[in-house]
Amino acid sequence: MKIYNLFSTLFFILVLYCLPSRCDAQIKDTLLIKKLSINGVCLCNTTLSSLRQSTVDLKEVKVKEFDLANDCFGQDSRFIAGEGFTSNKYPGLIFQKDQNTDQISKIQLTKAFAGKLPDGKFIKMEGLLLKDLFKLYPQLKNTWGSRGCSDYWNFSNDTLSFYVKIDKNKQPQFPIDEKYYENKSVEAAELVVSCYSFQPDLPKIKLIDHPNDPVFFLDSVRVNRGVLENYTPSDFVSITVYKDSNAVKRIGPDGKNGLVYLETKDFARRKYWVYFKSKSSEYGKVVSSPENDGEVQYVLNNEVLKESFEADLESINDRNFKAIKVIGQLELIKVYGIKNKKHGIVISADIGPHKKSVP
Repeated sequence: MKIYNLFSTLFFILVLYCLPSRCDAQIKDTLLIKKLSINGVCLCNTTLSSLRQSTVDLKEVKVKEFDLANDCFGQDSRFIAGEGFTSNKYPGLIFQKDQNTDQISKIQLTKAFAGKLPDGKFIKMEGLLLKDLFKLYPQLKNTWGSRGCSDYWNFSNDTLSFYVKIDKNKQPQFPIDEKYYENKSVEAAELVVSCYSFQPDLPKIKLIDHPNDPVFFLDSVRVNRGVLENYTPSDFVSITVYKDSNAVKRIGPDGKNGLVYLETKDFARRKYWVYFKSKSSEYGKVVSSPENDGEVQYVLNNEVLKESFEADLESINDRNFKAIKVIGQLELIKVYGIKNKKHGIVISADIGPHKKSVP
């Protein structure tokens, strides 16, 4: 594994499969609506507000993320990870909201679900084995994959994914013993899409596939190589490259040519905001959204962070976190000499000293 200097991004030319949504989208294509709907709920056309109006018992629940491990919490730009909504009107379904709008961008199917999928095929999640899934969808036999931080194999097309638990005790893991896993249970399924990609004013993007390319993930979403006009090297926090067997271990056979993770500052900001909010209700009050931290000063391990600190804060998780404290302006001035911020966010964690990114 190697983490590259931001200047090395210049040779990567990417095109985004989907980006965080910025405004409401309206899907009018009837075939697409069918493809993105379960039990009458259409991704990106249905909002959380409309669900509240149509279901009197809608309640918020914690969501187990099958494509993300705990230390990867929040790492998907398409939806708010770990938080969802259920109703008795929709048994076995959990609805998750887009990160930036009120739109529903993900539906998780739990073992309690029994009903029709978007293509009309009936499925009963309880008791469903991988071999049963392959009978329904033979084309999924060749889609073995797993995100680097996930504990599950996923079997996916462009919108629908099914998950089977990876047996970490089975060695070697590669090549995959497909016969062994065919008798394992399908733990969940997910219908997910980026609502951003349906905005009418989205610029046309040309997708380019090259068979010898590595697999690219930008902000935890898989992308193709092409032209990414909206980003500059200074927008990125980090680039991580895996090669050879290290790539295959993290993503399966698709990683035979390598694996590249790119993370933007905006994505890192949302990631640490979600984590700090879970650790401090006071932090959530002071910083009401990831974009709303311009009037706070972050202090990490007694060091005042002034620029290019996103990578350090987003690397904090339960394995290294110690404490977080919100202090007022007077204490911020007295202890740290900072006069232009209203609050200080003082954090301690077992991580190395802050290193500024190359501008």
